[in-house]
This record gives sequence, structure tokens and C-alpha cells, in this order.
Amino acid sequence: MKGMWSCCQLMSKEHANVDAGKPAASKRGSDTQFLYLESLASQLTGWSDPQERVARALRDDEFILYRQNIIPLMAKSGERPFLEILVRLQEEEKNLTPPGAFIPIMEYYNLMPALDRWIVDHVIAWCASRRPETQTLCSVNLANSVLADVEFADFVRERLAARKLSPRLLCFEVSESDALTKAGARFVTKVKAMGCLFAIGSFGRGGVAFDSLRKATADFIKIDGSIVREIVRDRVAAAKVQAIARVCAQKGIPTVAESVETPEILNRLREIGVSYVQGFGISRPGPLSEVA
Repeated sequence: MKGMWSCCQLMSKEHANVDAGKPAASKRGSDTQFLYLESLASQLTGWSDPQERVARALRDDEFILYRQNIIPLMAKSGERPFLEILVRLQEEEKNLTPPGAFIPIMEYYNLMPALDRWIVDHVIAWCASRRPETQTLCSVNLANSVLADVEFADFVRERLAARKLSPRLLCFEVSESDALTKAGARFVTKVKAMGCLFAIGSFGRGGVAFDSLRKATADFIKIDGSIVREIVRDRVAAAKVQAIARVCAQKGIPTVAESVETPEILNRLREIGVSYVQGFGISRPGPLSEVA
């Protein structure tokens, strides 16, 4: 949920210049894609040169961290609220630009690894600045391209060590399909080995299969909002959520229902037995800096 649709020293020369500012390898030479993004950026943001604009945003530290609360649905021992981390561009706040309009552009120019480094570094700094009793778990949704970045896990380890922060305050979320790739599996093994948590996001979006529960040692399963939004009026959607919650409960994996927007959905999720909920019906996103 990056950019709310859910860089600095970090961009060392080797990270800032390896393919940064170029389209991702699979998209290079795609004139149609380039023209589409250029047109989209112009209409949504007024940018005449989207590549230069997002690169400058990274150089000049123009991003803002937002958060959305994730709260336990049942009063169970050990279940505490935590936060999903979102990112916005300062310009979006000032000019009422649609949230996350920059994300497709950064993906096209292969700048997401640099942005995710910026996010992780600033989240770690924010956690470290708080008193131990007010520190909370933060979940960061990673781009697909980061999973193949062999240096990312080492970067996380170094930043945690520099701030003397517990790795269990960081949870990395990747999609179900990405978690099952070789790159995804390697990434999960690395971050779990250092003590960070791992969440499978968008679970059930393309149908419900449980291979990812068997192959990936997830700490949370996030049920896709497209299913959650339908559980009151669609018996099939409700049955899917109930099946996911039941299997995860048997395996000891907490579930998080995304996109909870109404009291009726919340009550149904409580009946089903989902562990956590998030969405506009629970709390709206706000600046991370304003968390008490």
C-alpha cells in the first residue's frame, strides 16, 4: 500500500547509479509505456519531465512518511496495535495531487529500491527516537524490485545496528506472488534470520491457495481488501475470509483484514475471528511524525 492507494546518503554511488534513472530492464525501449506515463504524470501532476522530478525528490529529501493504524480485533494476550508505513511526496500535500501518482514513474525508472531504502532508514530513525515503552512495530510494504537487491538486507542490518534498534520493530510486507519467487524466498530468509518480521500481503487476491503458508514462514497474513469489502453482501467472499482465518489460526499466524470501511464489515470480521483490522473505517492515514 505504498503511496497511500496502499536519497540522501542512502543512495551511495553504487546504489544511486546502477540503473537508476533508466527504465527497468524489462521495460526499456517501451515507447508506448513511456508515452503513457508521461501523459499520466502531466495530467495528474503537471510535471513536464517526470523522470527529473522524481529523481530530484530523492536527492532533496522531499518525501513524507505517513502511517495507518492496524489494531487487534480481539483482546488477546500479546496482540498490540502496530502501524503500516505509507509514503507521500510533499508536493502532493501542498498541491492536492492524487496520492501515490509518483509510484508508477519511480517503478518505470527503477528508483523504487532507492525509495525503499529512504523509507526504511527514516522509519528506523523514527523508532529509535522514541522512548522504549512507546516504540511500536512498523510494517513496510516493499516493491518487487527490492527483493532482487542482494544488498538490501545488509543495508537494513547496518541501519538497525547504527541506531541500536531491535529488528523485531520492523515487519516487511511483500505480495503473496512475490513471496513464492526465488528472489522473494531468499529475501524472506535473510530478513527473518536477522530478527525482522515478515507479512504476506494481498492474500487471496488471485484466488485462495495456501502454498505460501507452507513455503514461507509468515508472521502475518494480510487478507486482500477486494475480498474484505464484499464480505457483508457476498457469501463467497465471507466464506473465503473465514477459510483463510481458520487455516491461519491453526498454523498460529495472525491475520490482518485490509480495507475495513464500515461498522458492518468490522462486526462480520469479529464474528469470523480475524486477528487485526485496518482501513478508513478504523483510522485514516496521517503523518508518522504526529504519532503520540
